[in-house]
Parts: sequence; C-alpha cells; structure tokens
Amino acid sequence: MRVLINVTGAVQGVGYRPFVLQKATEYCIKGYVKNLGASVEIFADGDDADVLSFVALLKRKAPEGAIVLDVKVKDLEHRKLHDNAENISGYCVPLDKNNSSIEFQQYNDFKIIESGEINLSEELPIFLPDIGICDKCMSEMLDESDRRFGYPLISCAGCGPRISILNKLPYDRDTTTMDAFKMCPKCAAEYKNGRRTHAQTISCHDCGPQYELELFKRGENYSSNSINIADNENISKNDDAINDAIEYLKNNKVLGLKGISGYQIIGLPNDEVTLKIRAIKGRENKPFAVMFSDVAAVREYCKVSDKEKELLESSARPIVLLEKKKDFPYEVCKDSRYIGAFLPSAGIHRLLCDGAGPLICTSANISDEPIIIDDEVFAKRFLKEDLVYGVLRHKRVINIPQDDSVIFVTELNDGEQKISFNRKSRGYTPLPVLLKEKCNKGGAVLAIGGDLKNTFSFAKNDRIITSPYIGDLKDYETLVNEKNLIKKFSELFAFSPSKIVCDMHPLYESGRVAKELAQKQNLPILEVQHHHAHILSVMAEKSLKSCIGIAFDGTGYGTDDKIWGGEILLCKNNEFSRVGHLSYVKLCGGDNAPKKADQVRQCYEYALDQKSDNVPGIVKAALCNNIGCYETSSVGRLFDAVSSLLDIRHENSFEGECAIALEKAAWEYVDEVKASFDHNKDAESYDVNDLLSKRFQIDPEDVRTEILEQKGCLIIDQTRLYKKIKALKEHNTYSLGQLSFVFHASLTDAILRICDIVRSETKEAKVCLSGGVFANRLLLKMSVESLKNAGFEVYTNDFVPAGDAGISLGQAYFGLMSDE
Repeated sequence: MRVLINVTGAVQGVGYRPFVLQKATEYCIKGYVKNLGASVEIFADGDDADVLSFVALLKRKAPEGAIVLDVKVKDLEHRKLHDNAENISGYCVPLDKNNSSIEFQQYNDFKIIESGEINLSEELPIFLPDIGICDKCMSEMLDESDRRFGYPLISCAGCGPRISILNKLPYDRDTTTMDAFKMCPKCAAEYKNGRRTHAQTISCHDCGPQYELELFKRGENYSSNSINIADNENISKNDDAINDAIEYLKNNKVLGLKGISGYQIIGLPNDEVTLKIRAIKGRENKPFAVMFSDVAAVREYCKVSDKEKELLESSARPIVLLEKKKDFPYEVCKDSRYIGAFLPSAGIHRLLCDGAGPLICTSANISDEPIIIDDEVFAKRFLKEDLVYGVLRHKRVINIPQDDSVIFVTELNDGEQKISFNRKSRGYTPLPVLLKEKCNKGGAVLAIGGDLKNTFSFAKNDRIITSPYIGDLKDYETLVNEKNLIKKFSELFAFSPSKIVCDMHPLYESGRVAKELAQKQNLPILEVQHHHAHILSVMAEKSLKSCIGIAFDGTGYGTDDKIWGGEILLCKNNEFSRVGHLSYVKLCGGDNAPKKADQVRQCYEYALDQKSDNVPGIVKAALCNNIGCYETSSVGRLFDAVSSLLDIRHENSFEGECAIALEKAAWEYVDEVKASFDHNKDAESYDVNDLLSKRFQIDPEDVRTEILEQKGCLIIDQTRLYKKIKALKEHNTYSLGQLSFVFHASLTDAILRICDIVRSETKEAKVCLSGGVFANRLLLKMSVESLKNAGFEVYTNDFVPAGDAGISLGQAYFGLMSDE
C-alpha cells in the first residue's frame, strides 16, 4: 500500500521528521518525509496493515512541542497521473509517455529528504516560537563528562531558537541564521542519528556561535566603534568570557548580554546595581523581573502554586508574577505585591545565575523603545553609558526581536486557575488562534492594532497569527520596528492581505501606517472601534458570535467623538451596540492627564462641586473654559482619582501605577480577612456582600453604584461612586485597604447588575471581559466569580493580553467576518 500523507500544524522545529523516521522504521515503512513550509509531507510504502497502523499512530502521537491540527491521507494505488497530479506532482514517475499509469520511485528504506517547494497561498503556516532550553540539554551542559559541558548555546531538536533566527520557510539549517556556522564532524554525525537528528540549531564548543566579553573602553578617546576592536586586554572568549562576566556581576557591574531573542541588561538585584539599570533604561519606578536558576531558588522569595511552577518550567519560560514571600532590596520591586520571576530560557542564563545568583535580566532598551537585536546598534546606544561595564555577546544573527512574555495566574473560588498575559512575545508567538470555523468571506486580513502596546495580526480562513509585543508607537524607533516586522512577517508567511483593519482613532500612528500600506497596495481599510476590538479579541479566542462585552480600560476613541473607557457593549458577529457605559467626566490636561492622578481627582471634585476649595484655580479655569479638556467614561481614570483621593499614589510614572497600588491595598485587606477565616472552620469561603456587611458593618446597598437610564443607554454614575468612597474616607474609621476593597466591590457589583439588566432584555447570557483594567487580578477574580454565580457564561482573554496588545486580534476577527 502506498499513501501520501500531509500533516499540518506546528510540526517544524520540534524534531517531527526524526520522529516520523523512527516510527516508519518501527512499522517497516519505506519512503520519505520532507518539510513543505506549512506542513510535512510523508510518502509511505508498505504492507496494508503496517501503513494503516502507521497512519493511525501519526493521528494520535507527536513529539513534545508539536501541535498536529490535521493528518490527511491520499491512497495513491491504481491512480491515473492526471487525476492525482496536484497531490503527488514531483514524487512519481510515469511508466509511459501517455501517463496511463504511474510507478512511484522505489525506496529501500525510509529517509528524511530535502525540503520541497512550498505553497503558502491557501493557509497560514503554523510555526513555532523560540523554545526554552529542555531538561536534557540543561543536564548535558551541567555534566562535566559531556562534550557540551558549559556550552551556553546548547540546543537540540526539541529546544532552542526558532522564529528569531528564521530567514524563510521551510525551516532548515540553511534557511536560518545558523547557516553561518558549519557543523564539526561530531555534530554532523549527531545530525544524522540520535536525539539531535535534523536539529537545525545543533552546535557545540567547536563549531557553533561562541560568547565573548568585551569591556567598554573608558575615557575621552573611546568611540562607538570600539565594539570591533581585537585587543586581548578588553576581550575574553568562551569559558573565560563567562567566568569573567560572573566575576564582574558579583562585583556590582552592569553588563549587556546578547541573548537568544534580543539584547538584555543584567545585574545583581541590589539597590546599587538596580539604580544603575534604572538610569540606563530611564525607568524610575516600574518593578524589575528577576531570573533564578531553578524553582527552588524562586520559592525562597515567592509563593509558587503548582500551576505557577508549571508555567515557570514550561518551554516558553515566561516571567510569572508571583506573590512575594521575601523581598529583594527596595529598588528592585519597589512597592509591588509581586515579584516577576522567571527561569533561564538558554544555557547562558543558567550559567550566569549559577555563578552570580539571581539576576535582574531586562530588555536592552530605553523604556518604550524596541528591544535591540543588532550588535552595532547596541554599541552605539550603550557604549557611551558609563553605567554599562561591558557586553557579553555571540555572533549569531537575530532576525526578529522578542521581549520576555509576562503571565499571571488568578485562582477562582471554584478551583479554576486562570492564566492571563500581561505581555505576550518570546515562547508563544507566532502560534495562531485557531477558529472553530473558517471565515472564507473575509479574505486575508492585516490588522494593524493600536498605538499603545502595539501588535499586528495576520488572518486567513480559520487562523489568526498575532505578532510579538512591539511597544508604543509614539516612539519613532518602535514605529519603524512595527513597519519592519510587518514586512518581515509578510515575507516569512508569504502573506498578501486583501484588506487592512485599524483603530478608528483619527490621530493614531497605527492608522497612518494602515493608510500608507492600503494606498501602496490599493487595498480597502476597515476601521474598528477600540473597545469593540477588545471584546472581539475574546470572541475570537472562544469562536463566539455574540456576547455582552465589558470593556474597561484607560482610553479609546468613541463613535460619539468622546474618549471611552468604561463600556458595556452588546456584540453580534462584527456589529455592536453600546448598551451602557460609565458616566462622562470632563478632564483637563490633554494627553498628559493620565499621568497626573492628583489633577484627575481635582476634575472629579469639580464635577461634584464647581465651587469646591479642593480644586485649584488653574484647573477650574481650564475646565470652565474648555482649555485642553475632553470628556471621558474611562475606568482607568476613575482608578487614578480614587488612588489620589486615598493618598495611595498621586501620579503614574508608568502606565497603571496608581491602579496597581490601589489593587495592592485592596489585596492587603482581603489577606487579613482570609487569615481570620482560616481560623474559623465554619467559614469556607467569602463573598463581596459578606465582607462588606460582616467586616465593615456596611450595608452593601449604601455603597452601590447608581445605574441610570438615559436615551435607552444604561449609565453607571462614576462621580457618585467617587463621592461615596470620599464619604467613607471622611469617617476616619476605615483603613486604606478597606476603602480600596469597597471600591473594587462597587465596580464588581455594577458589572453584575448591568449584565443582569441586559440579559433580562436580550436573553444574552455570555459575557466577555477585556481591556487593560482586567489586568487587575482582584477585579478580574471578583467579576468572574460574581457573574458565574449569577448564571452567566464568562469568557476572558487567555491567548492575548486583555490590554491593547490584544486588540489587533479583535480587529483581525472583525476583518474575517466582514465581506467588505
């Protein structure tokens, strides 16, 4: 029996062809396996029973890391060439010139053959992200008897860089930047047999990329060209480079490190070093993540659940936001409730951590700028900074920059542990969202995303690929990076859009990019309202066609030309109606308003009483005369106002700083209550009303947010909510933690009540929560639990962040459902 098998999915870069070779040999199959870019093709020749068993195995088993979507089989026996040419062209030889019958090339065994021509016109290929170092490679690197002992860029068929080094598909050594490194005889032998069979990143001390440490010259005469010097006094190589780097780190030096997916800045997590890194990055208050050698080291500082341990040790090696058990010196994590902890994603990271201890390991860039991947760019940017002592680098080219992914886990009362992204990049992109149904009418869609936390997405049929995190497009270099990555991804995936989708904001840089591309390629542009895109991102993940959408964030341009941010939408297919929102509050300060929480609070005071003594004259004048003013329904600004009101934070030196501090204060109160419940065996759980009535002695009705109806739209009166929190504060009987919790509880109650009203009128029971405010895991937890308890089906972002990095996914889903 002879069959042609086509396997689609993430089957390149995970040792799938060696896996097929091994299984084919076990089943006495003859033939070949080869890459086709978007899939793997297998020609199998053998006894009927053996071939059928082989096919059945391919449908149920795959190597670790592979994602098999479909296994299609064509029986090639007794077929005419012209009937089957599309399926077998190039792999059969006709017996006569009339092509009346066919004879397949005879194979004496089963083999891996060179990749064939690829055709990506029908569907988007599934290609793997960079894969963190596996346990076997880690063991070899730490084993003194192994020939790769101490080799910092060790990898195998199941781990190592993938998308960051890809030049083009299909994925073979000569289509990656590893092509510059010729295999030594030992690696060449391993490439043909064993655990590293067809491992495209195979290398060792003798033939692969090697690390060298260059110390930057000091003094008036040094220049940015010194990265090319060959002075032995300033450069050490291989083991000496790593050992020297460890000693410099232990002596409080800050080094640059060329990692797998981009340059990083590394140093010890103490105040002296951290202040240097803050100065380098222009990052005043935002906490830094810390890299540990292993989970045991993480547990010394953090609480780690089973799910969090699983994430830490996963092949993606994300940063996981873990609750503190023991803190580093203040400058490292500042006042954060969490430590962003992660494990080494490459051998070099483990060697440095083993030698120097836990390390701050952050992207090498100025805050809001793109991560650096180019040697010369790093030198020019950081060589003149006396704070960077030197750079530890290798010569393998990085094609696609990727920041570390950031994840947190929210534990719900029903035992569910919900995983959410704060940032999605290395380890996860470019794996696609897979829709349950093909959307053929939408064509091929390029979604540009928004201006903040930008990503873009490609969509075709039943797949949407979202790019790695790019950053804020207000920075020119980030804008250039977005354009370059769109071009690079288009080339890699042979993607040609039939339409472009962007945010409807008239002044967004992302909109300008969309217009440039549309004009250049003569393509139509579709505009999507910002918060609708947030909800569509959840709908895409879950393949939903309708829902009640709760979109809470800081800012988004609305269809009434006002700034939205607290929206309740009724969504069906690619359309929505705004059925509710927070009431509008007029703010002054223009684009700088989100940074100044005190000024936002003063605007709320003015909304309550225009004659209030709590409002400075300059703010009154601006609001009265509409100077730099705008109206907004933003939940993010409400968080800022309450944070300032409670004297928790008075400004946002980074996005969400006030909201994060307000959440932390609320959690501290929740922790107190949980601790008291732990000693009361009769209390197995708690809910919002219990906490308010039993612990506060407050009737929940007294702090309920008022919901009004205006012109058929439900209005959550946010100024009265602010007023109630202010009144409680003036009682001087409640802690900041209690007041912070009351605020969260009131928002949760408003979400539940407004969803109840909409459900009673529309019968819609599915609720999607999205927007940057839902990075607040307390509000997320309380909202999901209260809605579930009320009988709603609740959906949240699992595949992309709830914030603006997820809206390109929603835009792409909109484009697929639109036949314009």
